Amino acid sequence: MLNSTFDWRKLKQLNVVQLLLAFFLPSAFAFFGFRFVLPKMISLGYPKVLMWGVIASSMLLIFTIIGFFLIKKEAKALDISIGERLLIKKISIKQWLICLGIMIVGIILSVVASPTVDFFKALPGLSIPDYMPFWLNPSIDPMNTDMDLLSPNYPLKGNYVLLIIMSIALLLNILAEEIYFRSWLLPKMQNLGKWSWVVNGLLFALYHTFQLWLFPMLIILSLATALTVYLSKSILPAFVTHIVANFLLSVASIIALVVG
Repeated sequence: MLNSTFDWRKLKQLNVVQLLLAFFLPSAFAFFGFRFVLPKMISLGYPKVLMWGVIASSMLLIFTIIGFFLIKKEAKALDISIGERLLIKKISIKQWLICLGIMIVGIILSVVASPTVDFFKALPGLSIPDYMPFWLNPSIDPMNTDMDLLSPNYPLKGNYVLLIIMSIALLLNILAEEIYFRSWLLPKMQNLGKWSWVVNGLLFALYHTFQLWLFPMLIILSLATALTVYLSKSILPAFVTHIVANFLLSVASIIALVVG
């Protein structure tokens, strides 16, 4: 773990057009995968709970590689280590407590906000497509829903292949999002001053154009995560809490269904 002195202001800052493109391009890529490739695979008879994980893993692996390449390129230009540019920085116990406190509040508020998803998914264009898996619909209680409704013609219980694929997808999701949106992008937005983390959080939530019915939850978690990185200048609290949030909101229920 590094005790980095990396100064964000030394980076070339993004202008408005570059900033919007930096969020739009990955959003368009994800939208294509989840809104065109996923339904096509399901129409061919592949189970949606499996295909979502496979498609997500494939796209996120590409996304992670691109993010790491951008980080490596800037680290070389600044003559600093890749770890420093990744914002892998040692922080004090006080900073850990502050960041974890922000993230815990964010997770709690996102859960509280989950009922508002029903309002958002009723808006034109924001309804949840039939080909999306059950874990993307907060109104579904997987523990009290018939297995055949959760995953028609594809058993969940004892399906460890699904569990492995979902674990890989969620790990790559954390790596891709933290490396690209927080480690790479946030330091390059400091020309926005104290509002940089707010803009980063808002645009990150809007990046999820492929599942905007979750916007009430996404915006809270996005702002909380961006704030922790902005305050600590380290990716570590965000990375840890992202793992915890994904586990609580997604992985735990999948494990229970597969193992239970």
